[in-house]
Amino acid sequence: MLLLFGGLLYLQLRVPGLHPVGPFPWASAILLLLLALFAESNTVRVGPGMEISAGFLAAFLGVAIVGPLGAFVIAVVSQLTGLRSRPREQILCYAATSGIVTGVTAVLYWAVLRRLGGFLESSIAIVAIVGLGASIAYQIVNFAFGLPVIWLRRGIGLKRAWRDGVKPFLPFDLFFLAICLGLISIYHLYLSSGQVSTLYSTLLVLLCIMPVVGLIYSFRAYANQRELARGNERLARRNERLALQAIASQITALDLKDNYTARHSAAVALWARDIATYLGLSESDRNLVHLASLLHDVGKIGVPDELLKSPQRLNAENWGFMEGHCLHGYRILCNISQFEGLATVVLSHHEHYDGNGYPAGLAGEDIPLFSRIICVADSYSAMVSRRPYGPPLSTEVAMAELEYKKGSQFDPVVVDAFLAVLEEHDEDYRRGAEVDFNLEVDRIKYLRDLPDEMTQDEVPAAREVDAPVPAARQVSIEDAQSDSRAGG
Repeated sequence: MLLLFGGLLYLQLRVPGLHPVGPFPWASAILLLLLALFAESNTVRVGPGMEISAGFLAAFLGVAIVGPLGAFVIAVVSQLTGLRSRPREQILCYAATSGIVTGVTAVLYWAVLRRLGGFLESSIAIVAIVGLGASIAYQIVNFAFGLPVIWLRRGIGLKRAWRDGVKPFLPFDLFFLAICLGLISIYHLYLSSGQVSTLYSTLLVLLCIMPVVGLIYSFRAYANQRELARGNERLARRNERLALQAIASQITALDLKDNYTARHSAAVALWARDIATYLGLSESDRNLVHLASLLHDVGKIGVPDELLKSPQRLNAENWGFMEGHCLHGYRILCNISQFEGLATVVLSHHEHYDGNGYPAGLAGEDIPLFSRIICVADSYSAMVSRRPYGPPLSTEVAMAELEYKKGSQFDPVVVDAFLAVLEEHDEDYRRGAEVDFNLEVDRIKYLRDLPDEMTQDEVPAAREVDAPVPAARQVSIEDAQSDSRAGG
């Protein structure tokens, strides 16, 4: 940084054409410095390790109005606003990065203008075009210097820096940059008319306050709106967590009167998720089918105890009560807006592929895919589990029963996927011997990724950033017996 300062000082004193003509415009430089200090004292945090400010506009205006040396000083000194809230080493890093980016950009700007005839001799269009090119160069150099620092200290890569610190704010940057280019053009027009840098030219520089203040206001307004949206999202996710926990509590309560149900639901959830994985479904779909499997028997809360635990074959009347658990579960989940889609899956998990299931007699592709997956895992669990009305079947017999019922009770594609999954695992997995309902609830991505309170990334930090971010520091029929054990 010191070498760059020395080089810029030499250019200012010895090389004409690489800085404004005439005496150094001290008044304009002081005004732009105050503007930069104001911008840097009004930064907006956009994430851990990243913040944005309108200070780059003041530095960029300084490039054209006071030249490389003045712009360099403005960029470096403006970073001193953080001395009270940041470590000195961090401020030194900021100052060095900002100074180097601004100094290099300024030299490029004036070198191009010099080659085209000079600032005063160039047309307004040339000045504006070169200014636009310099602003692009500023972004590239800023990116080259800033990104490695935040990547090393915070692990923030190119994709995240672009998503959180650049892309949302580009429209504001471009709009107010266009205004700045217009102001530079007006300043050029004034000086090229034969005027010298006087009080009037300084008054023109006062107009530079407008785009900087406008950009600060835009950044703050956008950041506030985004934080409000994030707050609403956190609230919605928290409500979803509470709703899911409430449903899980109902299943746990059901387990108290029928200790088979919760364990069974956990096994079905494990197998259904693995089926979905084998079928190549998205992570979101795998999470949904896992959740639906955990909740598929929640409607049994409305089935009398004597039916759930009956060691005898149910008669037609009692069987009607048992079949009603699908509708009970649907009604429970429909009362919670977050689970409307899952409610339909739960309603249809006893539909048969040939249309002979219940409650609506749906067939084939009319049955939701998640319901078809749960139907296979559900029936297999019924066969390999010990029930009040009889001992479990062997896993080999249960697998053979799934193969036999392909195309009638079960979706053939789902059965083939499940059999392939079972072949890849040991006997404990095939029997669901080690599943735990609470553990499966904890595995749900909705719970694992949704903290009760804000994550550390969401907690506003006291100006804790590591480096300028590109453009920012210019900156998701086991229930009862049927004629076939697989029909349960």
